[in-house]
Amino acid sequence: MSVDREPAQAAGAGSLAAQGGEHPLASMFAPKGIAIVGASERSAWSWQTFGNLHRGNYPHEIHLVNPKGGQIHGQAAVRSLREVEGRADLAVVLTGPNSLPAIMDEAAAANVRNLVVIAAGFGEAGAEGARMERELKERADDLGLQILGPNNLGFISTVGATYAWTSLMPASLTPGSVGIVSQSGALGIFLMNYLQSRDVPFSHLISVGNEAMLTVAEGMDYLLSQESTKVIALYVEAVRNPELFIDVAERALAAGVPVVAYKAGRGEVGAKVTAAHTGSLAGDNRVYSAIMAQHGVVQVDTIEDLVTTSGLLDAYGELPGHRVGFVTASGAMCGVIGDVSEENGLALPELDESTVRALREGGLPDFATAQNPLDTTGYLTINPAIMPMSQEAVARDPNVDILVVHGGVPATPEAAAMYSGGGGGEQPKSIDEISPVPVIRMEFFPTERTEFARELRREGKAGFVADSFTRGIPALAKAIRWSELRRSRKTEPPAVTPPRLDLDTSTQWSERQAVQLLAEHGVPVVPQHLVTSADEAEKQAESFDGPMVLKISSADVAHKTDVGGVVLGLRTPAEVRAAYERMIADVRAAQPQAAIEGAVLSPMRPEGLDLVVGVVRDQVWGLTLVVGLGGVWVEVLRDSSIRALPTNTAEVRKMFTELKSFPLFEGFRGAPPVDLDHLAEVIGSIANIAAACGDRLEALEVNPLRVRGDKIEVLDALVRWV
Repeated sequence: MSVDREPAQAAGAGSLAAQGGEHPLASMFAPKGIAIVGASERSAWSWQTFGNLHRGNYPHEIHLVNPKGGQIHGQAAVRSLREVEGRADLAVVLTGPNSLPAIMDEAAAANVRNLVVIAAGFGEAGAEGARMERELKERADDLGLQILGPNNLGFISTVGATYAWTSLMPASLTPGSVGIVSQSGALGIFLMNYLQSRDVPFSHLISVGNEAMLTVAEGMDYLLSQESTKVIALYVEAVRNPELFIDVAERALAAGVPVVAYKAGRGEVGAKVTAAHTGSLAGDNRVYSAIMAQHGVVQVDTIEDLVTTSGLLDAYGELPGHRVGFVTASGAMCGVIGDVSEENGLALPELDESTVRALREGGLPDFATAQNPLDTTGYLTINPAIMPMSQEAVARDPNVDILVVHGGVPATPEAAAMYSGGGGGEQPKSIDEISPVPVIRMEFFPTERTEFARELRREGKAGFVADSFTRGIPALAKAIRWSELRRSRKTEPPAVTPPRLDLDTSTQWSERQAVQLLAEHGVPVVPQHLVTSADEAEKQAESFDGPMVLKISSADVAHKTDVGGVVLGLRTPAEVRAAYERMIADVRAAQPQAAIEGAVLSPMRPEGLDLVVGVVRDQVWGLTLVVGLGGVWVEVLRDSSIRALPTNTAEVRKMFTELKSFPLFEGFRGAPPVDLDHLAEVIGSIANIAAACGDRLEALEVNPLRVRGDKIEVLDALVRWV
């Protein structure tokens, strides 16, 4: 199936493409002339790099640079980069770290603006290596150079016949439309072989290494600018340029170019390993996962899933719906399909009555159940025409948006004729050619891809093949969710960063100040009255009808309950007076250095659903919104939903359905259901206030936000400044 990509939206402010004209990385990844610095007959790196460029039929000059000159790899070498001035856009540097300053000076003098630096021993090697890496970047900035690496293996552009790769690679590669950016060069060695074996050709493979200058995000930005790119696949350990990463992800989603990512370092051990690998902080995986999903990045669990999901999206792009029909000749596979589909939230609709009639009239035996997934049974060996008939009938079912057929692409002409219901070498039209819906093939186990099978795919006579149902169904479910997100985004208003508030952030704030900030900007809060003496507390209590709560007001007391700073269920002015006197004494005894404003008196509210709404500054992504059950439950149950700011109310509303506790929102044991639209507006307002607080905000937390039907109030809040 041919997939047309939509024009990308205008690039964001952080985008390289925003500069207009040719992409700034075009001279890096589509260079007109390459110099290999450190070329030597004794260097395996040199032989490999030179050989890869030749095997890929690089269409421009290759220059070999060695201070001794002479003949290397059968051609004359030059002694310095200065000798190739005007004839090379890129230098692949094979020498060690100590040689780099002089080489960079020569590159700048020769107007060779792009360097691939493979040397290790930088940021991944500790504090001294990190210092060297910073100096490398500073020198490159001063000289106007762009560096890919260090500690990488280079890149491959199959569409541009530029195999600037310094290690092993297959003898030949087929140009494709999956662009890959990897923070691991070694993974690229194995990945390109696996991609080829699964018939998923790629356009680019970019190994970014330590990302001293060019990060995963810059690589994504370049790939999105290329018409050859239909899918961007990532191996990510950490994101160093989050602003550009999010910008590119959003533009890719708008353009219909899926971004598929495998995030390494998801557990505690993995995070430590990847930090040692790249010299970076991996960050909290829950935050990574939530923010990638928020911006349309398809996340996978294994490298095999990365290939399968990328290949499926490359073949079909945006899928037309979520209802999937399956046709197989195995009852056992029907069980596997049912289990894996349910685990991945895939909808298997019932077959329409018209489809059932067509199946019976077409010869489906009475002992075969006409259902989805459909098992044509072993009767297929007696009447091979049952399979193509069944596939076409299910494909034309009005309840089916996507057809999945069990089996790979026919490996031979004879197999193609048999699977299509023909015989004697005939090749009638395949289901892929006549189906009104996308056709995806899923094997039982991976099989070899023959050249005949590849030709059928190129001719549009066979669709994408997943290795198995256990890989194919999760990939399909992710592709469907990406497609639905893309459609929903077309009708949602964009998220907008609110204007900055003019606030005094020179000192820490008390709860009273935090609640007052929210109230001043339209967030519903429980009434609060600051009292500074026992007499004032008693007098204020006379105006209340019902139980009251008294809380210490001090920016220095973070955990009020621990020091006797909260008293609940007060019913009379006398009780309030006594509670105030006791509270002030207890807090002063526990924290004698604390500056105490007084206490806050508020009415107690009836029981309801208590939520925590927090905006915290993540070390990678900046301000992030967290919503979950209030109190200790958000940590005990680890039941929270996360978004990066800015966001909109539509996105906030989606957060509720992601919570395991969402049934509580719908009305549990007689409680009124929550007004989700109103709740999304309130939480959206809290998030906007936090975003408007400026760069000194460390956290703004509401805990609890008391919700009962359409009644929503902030009961407690805190603000922390850095």
